[in-house]
Amino acid sequence: MMTGPGWLERHLHDEVLQSLAVARIRIDRALAAPGPLPRDLGADLRALLDREIAGLRAALRAAERPDPAEPGLARAVAADVARVARATGIRAELDDRTHPRAAWTPRDLAAYRIVHEALHNAAKHSGARTVRVALAERRGRLVCRVRDDGRGFDPSAVPRGLGLTAMDAQAREAGGALAVAPGRPGTLVTLVLPPAPEGNTDATSDDRHRRRPSRRAVRDPLAARR
Repeated sequence: MMTGPGWLERHLHDEVLQSLAVARIRIDRALAAPGPLPRDLGADLRALLDREIAGLRAALRAAERPDPAEPGLARAVAADVARVARATGIRAELDDRTHPRAAWTPRDLAAYRIVHEALHNAAKHSGARTVRVALAERRGRLVCRVRDDGRGFDPSAVPRGLGLTAMDAQAREAGGALAVAPGRPGTLVTLVLPPAPEGNTDATSDDRHRRRPSRRAVRDPLAARR
């Protein structure tokens, strides 16, 4: 597990159980109403279940360590961005300004999970056409931002089922902070985590000087466009 053992339980409560409860309520109301069942009920429920199955698979993938074939936070996030773009058609960008590391640190693992959740929230709930993920290091701190151009929401009235409580708990467990704010348009999620412990920042001084920002834009694996 990347962070505290309660993460998956919180995700199941905030996401999966809430959606299944909504489905149950819709079925109960339809069965209690006079007349034939609404024609669109089956299609709507199928779409809801398809979304939850995809979301649960993504959560289980995030609950494990990232694919060893994608070493490091930036490459793992890039792979996640590409998966979301392929599955949804959303234009997704990754702006990576972090230092390369030879191995995962607990901080980077926590960041991956939170960014993963924010990215999938944007794809699932926001109605966005574009999602931008930015990773940067400032005075040793790791700063991650996920911005979408969707419909947005009032962060003071946190919607049920977005997993924001679990994300905030993960950030605090890792010694950091999470902020959710209007993106004008859309939503901006910002995660700040403290410097990695001494000996766990494997970027060399030469890497630090040579490293240049990389920007990846993915919409379709066969037709990537900037």
